[in-house]
Formats: sequence, C-alpha cells, structure tokens
Amino acid sequence: MLTKLFPKYYRRYLESPVADWLVGFADWLVFAGYAHDPAHDHIRRLKQVLEARGSVGPDAMFSRADLTTMFTSARQQPLFRATQRAFERFLAAGGRLVVEPDCSRLAPLLDAYRHHLLEARGLTVSTVNQHIATASAFLAQAVPPGTSLQELSVQAVERFVVIDGQRLKRQSLQHTVARLRAFLRFCHDRGELRERLDSIDTPRTYRDELPPRALAWDLVQKLLRSIDRSDPMGCRDHAILYLMAHYGPPPSSTAICNGSAHSGAAISVSSECSYRCSSSCTITPPRISIRTC
Repeated sequence: MLTKLFPKYYRRYLESPVADWLVGFADWLVFAGYAHDPAHDHIRRLKQVLEARGSVGPDAMFSRADLTTMFTSARQQPLFRATQRAFERFLAAGGRLVVEPDCSRLAPLLDAYRHHLLEARGLTVSTVNQHIATASAFLAQAVPPGTSLQELSVQAVERFVVIDGQRLKRQSLQHTVARLRAFLRFCHDRGELRERLDSIDTPRTYRDELPPRALAWDLVQKLLRSIDRSDPMGCRDHAILYLMAHYGPPPSSTAICNGSAHSGAAISVSSECSYRCSSSCTITPPRISIRTC
C-alpha cells in the first residue's frame, strides 16, 4: 500500500526503522476508507513521530498519555492531533492501546452523566462523547485537586468560557456553552452544587447582528432633511421615509403606483391588518395616498 501512497518515495518508508508500523497503519487507513491525500499525510506525520521517539518494536504498546506526548508539534499542532486520533483508533483496533483506568475522584459523576445522556436523553454515542469531553475539561480546570464541587462559583464558570473563547470561534463556543449548561443543570439536579450555575449567556454569532429597535427623533429628522428632493425619485424616497417615520407602516405596506419621470410618483400606504381594542371594536387604519411631483 505504501507504493501506491508514495509512488516516488516509498523506499524511504520501507527502509525506515518503523516500517512495520507504517505498513500496518497504511493498510488500516485504506481499509477504513481514508482518501489518498489524508492517508498520505497521516503516514508521513506518523513516520516523523515514531522515528523521533527512537526504538519502537513491532509489539510495542501505547497509552493515551504516550500519544499525547509523542504527537506534539509547535507549528502544526491541529494536524498532528488529527494523526494522533487516527493512530489511536488503529491501536485500539489491533489491541495495542493501553486503556488506563480512570481513578479520578469525579469519575463516578462523569459515568452517571454519561448514563443520563444515553438513557434519559437518548443522545448518540458521538454526541455523548462531546458532552463528556466538555464536562471533563471543565472539571479539570474549575475543580482542581483539593477542592470540592460544592465550592464551584460563577466566576469559575465564566473563566472557563473566556479561556475557551480565546481558542474557539463563536459558532463553536455556542456548542461548548450549551453542553456546559446541560452538565451544570445535571449537577444541580443531583445536589452536587449549592446553587444553579447554568445561566450562561450564549455568545452571539455576529457582533451587533441585530438592528437598533428605535432611532432618535433628531436623527430621523436629519435623515429626512438629507434626501435630495430636486427630482421625482428623491421626492418619492422622501415621501416613503416620511410616512414610515410619522405613521409607522412597514416597508412592505408602502407601494409605488404609476410612478414616472413625467407624471410624478404616487405613494400608496395601506395596512391589511386590523387592530382590536379592549372594547372588542375593530379599528382599520385608513388608506393614505400621497402624490409627489
């Protein structure tokens, strides 16, 4: 398989001291359905990592801690972490991944949360793993050794969100906040927290994405005065905005009827909806027609 992935340089890989690992990993990648380019890059990075480690026998075993230490790159960290995850799945499939028991004092809480997500909420395994990863990262940062979950504060939650926000886009941070809310709500329902801490503001996707609800009246007057009314088009625009400012119809209710440069523009404003007052009488706004020259 290496000859297909590296038709020009396959000898470099076959003559490598870790050739057995590269051949096995290449076969597994192709069998798992990886495309040519990703498989090519994963094998190239694995060669760098294993050769830098030194002597690696064909029967060597690796733990997750070993892989985290091995796959470290100052320049291409995300790419090396991707290769680490692929290599970890390869080791697990071959029975060469050392599974370390979780002796953390908060492991029972995470196990209970995993069971809750699977059985009570019916989430898929991949979604549950994302929730557990967020909860584990939060507990590792916010509840250091020697402290209790009962001592958790709002400031600790905010600090975690701020730190995560420095490395995530706002779209990704929204998912992190949603998962953190669910975990904190679960902890409070179990009595693990003294107070509810799941009231976290969702980050906006875009800054100032919502328009202002209202404009200052002097600003509206300046806008109306700034419109050039020396031609019919300017008169039309001024009439539309004037009606919107004084009568409040939406733009869809303001129509242009028979407008032309010779006959002027007829502005028609109507409202199809009716307003019902407290005495059950129906008030229909009148139809307003203004012709500008």
